[in-house]
Amino acid sequence: MTEAVAEADLPRTRRINTSEGVKPVTRFLVALALAWSALSVPLAELGVAGEAMDRIRATGVLRAPFPDLWPPAVIRQPNGEIDGYDVEVLREIGRRIGAKVEYVKNSDGSVITWDEQTSGKWQGKYDIVVGGMSPTAKRAEHLSFPAIYRYGMAVLAVNRTNNEIKTPADASRKRIGVLKSSTHEKYLKREDPGILGAPPITYQIDDPVIVEFDHEEGAYDALSGGKIDGTINTLAVILELIKQGRPLKVVGQPLSRLPSCIAILPGDEDFAALVKKTVDDMRSDGTLMALSLKWYQYDMITP
Repeated sequence: MTEAVAEADLPRTRRINTSEGVKPVTRFLVALALAWSALSVPLAELGVAGEAMDRIRATGVLRAPFPDLWPPAVIRQPNGEIDGYDVEVLREIGRRIGAKVEYVKNSDGSVITWDEQTSGKWQGKYDIVVGGMSPTAKRAEHLSFPAIYRYGMAVLAVNRTNNEIKTPADASRKRIGVLKSSTHEKYLKREDPGILGAPPITYQIDDPVIVEFDHEEGAYDALSGGKIDGTINTLAVILELIKQGRPLKVVGQPLSRLPSCIAILPGDEDFAALVKKTVDDMRSDGTLMALSLKWYQYDMITP
């Protein structure tokens, strides 16, 4: 059973899927990484380019959808500027390829929804998504995933005053809020998320009442206000929200462990190769680990 939440009722914020589980990279992703590794060459040596690469070369700008708050991946500093792990990763990618990062919104000023970002219907508005996207088979039909940049562990969180739900199984037939079109929603629907090479999932929640949100902040507000009984997100996100004072707590064992990838549109091999090489370099020189320890206080990047 699924309930939709009116967009008008939601703050304009979001996030995404992942956190800190550490599972081995699957054979598929290893093969994919090796294939792209062969394509990885410096920007100056790149040959035939696709639309994104042509535009980035011409403008010196790397565009991304303005991120929803998803601490510690995306936070808002007191001065109003955004920061966080995902923000710094994208900023460093831009610096290394010689492009300035520019965040874009819809023409009406609203934040681009996660549903649109995962659909691949970007309509030329942006070039890259660094937002904790899991590489599902369905998404791979219209997106390309050139690099894994962190891993995530999904957990169930409830209001800290809730003493009824002590394990995920206790949330069966309860109202659980999730981000629309997320792998967390697929988990509740018991739909195969199609994560490329991911291990089998053991389902722990039976027949939940699924409450969809276009932005994750709506789920946290609903949970704090008692309108839903629980929500699913990555452990790092939930722990950061608790640190910030949200009345939440994690219950039971993790629900799943998933890789998070950088997403671009398919068909631009030069851009894919450049992104992959850049992230590989950031991993090998310790930049990703340093950012992981800075924002999460533990290793989010080692498979």
